[in-house]
Amino acid sequence: MAKSGSKIVLAGLAGLAAGIALGVLFAPSKGSKMRKRLKKKILNYADILEDGLSDKFNAFKSSLSKGDNDEEEEIEEEEQTEKKKNE
Repeated sequence: MAKSGSKIVLAGLAGLAAGIALGVLFAPSKGSKMRKRLKKKILNYADILEDGLSDKFNAFKSSLSKGDNDEEEEIEEEEQTEKKKNE
């Protein structure tokens, strides 16, 4: 299922790129102006994407460290339970 979802995202990005390309070709603005605006927009989208990925990576990293702490707590609880049973 993840493969079909990634195909949909890839198709959406390809459609977006095609739309941008057609917009540039049929735009009423001067070519140099349009390229500058397009470059600015692309860099802006790249920054947004980078920020989003960075946030998701940090959240993933913190969830991993939380998972380690949870496992340590579970081990300690099991050890305490075993000690109580042995007493």
